[in-house]
Amino acid sequence: MRVLLSKLSRPWLVDEKKDDGYTALHLAALNSHVEVAELLVIQGKANMDLQNVNLQTALHLAVERQHVQIVRLLVREGCNLNVQDKDGDTPLHEALRHHTLSQLRQLQDMPDVSVSKLVMGLGSQGSDKKSSASIACFLAANGADLTIKNKKGQTPLDLCPDPNLSKALAKCYREKSVEATERVMTSSRSSGAASGGDPAGDASTAAAAAEECMVCSDNKRDVLFQPCGHVCTCASCADRVKKCLICRREVLSHSELEDCIICSDKRASVMFRPCQHMVACHSCATLMKKCVKCRAPVEARVPLAVCCGLEGPDSGGDLSDSDLGATGGAPNNPASAAAAAAAAAAAAANAAAAAAAGPGRMATNAAGAQRPMNNHSDVQKLQQQLQDIKEQTMCPVCLDRLKNMIFLCGHGTCQMCGDRMQECPICRKTVEKRILLYC
Repeated sequence: MRVLLSKLSRPWLVDEKKDDGYTALHLAALNSHVEVAELLVIQGKANMDLQNVNLQTALHLAVERQHVQIVRLLVREGCNLNVQDKDGDTPLHEALRHHTLSQLRQLQDMPDVSVSKLVMGLGSQGSDKKSSASIACFLAANGADLTIKNKKGQTPLDLCPDPNLSKALAKCYREKSVEATERVMTSSRSSGAASGGDPAGDASTAAAAAEECMVCSDNKRDVLFQPCGHVCTCASCADRVKKCLICRREVLSHSELEDCIICSDKRASVMFRPCQHMVACHSCATLMKKCVKCRAPVEARVPLAVCCGLEGPDSGGDLSDSDLGATGGAPNNPASAAAAAAAAAAAAANAAAAAAAGPGRMATNAAGAQRPMNNHSDVQKLQQQLQDIKEQTMCPVCLDRLKNMIFLCGHGTCQMCGDRMQECPICRKTVEKRILLYC
């Protein structure tokens, strides 16, 4: 594998899929080829978040087969821990399901062990059970989300009847969150001291507070209220709220925020006015002139930070296209400037938390987002594919005209070059017959 990767002229072939969607990294993770997987990830720069036909990533397969070394490698190199398969299960779902099934098998094999002792984790523990439990704790400690529900409405903790393991998972998750928060606060204080003031620190604190649900403070805000357009609760608490907690207006309907309808890489974070739909992320929203959901013209774009109330309930919160740009000019009013600063601080906080998750390449475990697309490799891939198409369709003699004459040997040239040929320029066989292509 090392020789193949060193001689590979087309780097994008590392991520090529079979008919079933499996890449080389999928197969290495499935069969526990640790060295091969390490070469593919580090030397071959393989995309660790690609999914097969069942929407499983390499991490799903490694967790399912209990390959601990592969799991450790993928997490260390920054794979996304919260990708869901066709059933909505994350790798943490798989680990805890495997743990529960091992307990049930133990119950069948050892009828003298009481159910209560088994569920409490007091029975004899096999290596299989220890492995699945350790993988689950490892994933939770590195940022796997404990609140994601699969298509059956189950969170990872719903699949874990062991209360001791549930407590351990919650503890690992809290410690990871506290550690990320401390890093963010430290970086905010240092940046504030370097700039000679603390507005950035205040904005970062406000942005962090604006992310958590105003009711339970456990989950992130992910529900958009109508008609006010504010985001202040999580999906679990939204049904209990009759009036918006920010503006006190009556809530007539609410919708849960989903992934961007365009790129599907990030969560929708920009609300369109006047339709008040939030269906696109920051990058895609700046390109839209009409809402992709209702086709209504977009008159204004409101970022998620404003919908969360960072500008205050009395502020309009309308931002122009220039305010949404990543490197645009100054906002049109002071309120917009404050919101932009808070949004930038929130983005910096997320980036700092993600960077803390892995030492090598940028990790995206804490935020659960996809790794940024490598534009250079994508351009290189497209250029190579274009070159392949040219080689297949252009005349190999003059390299100027399309290939439209075929010899009996199977090779071809353009008609102008073929009429002069007595031997095939590829295999040197005598040209007995020339066949023109009219397609």
